[in-house]
Amino acid sequence: MTSYDIVIVGGGPAGLAAAVAAKKAGTDSILIIERDKELGGILNQCIHNGFGLHTFKEELTGPEYAYRFIQQVYDLGIEYKLDTMVMDIAEDKTVTAMNRTDGMFQIKAGAVILAMGCRERPRGALNIPGYRPAGIYSAGTAQRLVNMEGYMPGREVVILGSGDIGLIMARRMTFEGAIVKVVAELMPFSGGLKRNIVQCLDDYGIPLKLSHTVVDIEGKERVSAVTIAEVGPDMKPIPGTEERYTCDTPATHCCSPQD
Repeated sequence: MTSYDIVIVGGGPAGLAAAVAAKKAGTDSILIIERDKELGGILNQCIHNGFGLHTFKEELTGPEYAYRFIQQVYDLGIEYKLDTMVMDIAEDKTVTAMNRTDGMFQIKAGAVILAMGCRERPRGALNIPGYRPAGIYSAGTAQRLVNMEGYMPGREVVILGSGDIGLIMARRMTFEGAIVKVVAELMPFSGGLKRNIVQCLDDYGIPLKLSHTVVDIEGKERVSAVTIAEVGPDMKPIPGTEERYTCDTPATHCCSPQD
């Protein structure tokens, strides 16, 4: 069984930074395990700028920012495994993982750092009523489809959630020729930066409706329309405030249908 002082699960920005910091602090035996086909994590699909201002004192896109850390990993000789999924971490810090090349294997770690990031809440976790048709995506999924896979998720889009990724995807989908009908936000305030509200919504005439949520989804095979409504202080929809929008893709954080 191979042993490492530190095993880092996740080769995104957190995992890369942790590996670089550990190496510079004097730890030589480090392994990064990443399930994707390349290092960089979520930064690879964040092609907009705004990264690096604090760390590198210059404005970079997500891939450019990730590359700075990836290059440090290369230069410092830190080991990594791509296309590798961690299946189990035992109490004695034995890491069980698998990939196509090595099959199932185990690694003994002195310490394990979990740097897998987070998952967006799917439509089911948001308790949105209606049918469960195709064409509903999280904002991160839509972002990966457009920016990395080269697929257009839809042409008429409704976005639920005004976090930064939802706002950025409203602009990104507009760039690609889609019509973004509305961005709805459950809270009475946006979760995104003010600059993103201005640059991603206001500059393109995309309406932002605060204290609104999706109350119905139409479509059996493919989403065809969604209905949003205003919510009161108790976060419950207010009868009589419903607005219906046709769309081929709505999103939980970002919705839009596939072509």
